[in-house]
Amino acid sequence: MYIDDLTNAVVACAKTEGWSAEARINYKEQKTEFEFGKFSPGGRDFSFEVEMKCANINSLIENIDNYYEGFDVDNETYIWLDQWGHGKNGAPYSLRAVLEDTEAIDKMIEKLLDAFRQMEVPEEY
Repeated sequence: MYIDDLTNAVVACAKTEGWSAEARINYKEQKTEFEFGKFSPGGRDFSFEVEMKCANINSLIENIDNYYEGFDVDNETYIWLDQWGHGKNGAPYSLRAVLEDTEAIDKMIEKLLDAFRQMEVPEEY
């Protein structure tokens, strides 16, 4: 399996989980940058970027895990509220709906992370 095959496998795994996935391979720096995107249940267009170093799936998993652990539901909810406590920029209208939608995004990230953890990758990776 070559780096492109691993990248394709990551993209395919993400798409199986309902995510859009784009990859940019930087051969010189030996890293692949991924952007994963998905609409939340409330209709928000959510995306995040992570990188995989040296065609090592574990580095990708570690970076997604770090992103997931740093994902602050309260802060992310606050970002999507206007000055009156209602959703803005495509977020649901009510504060409770925005919070529930952000909690759903947290679960979406966790499910994607679990899918990558379960990927079968040859020993060389």
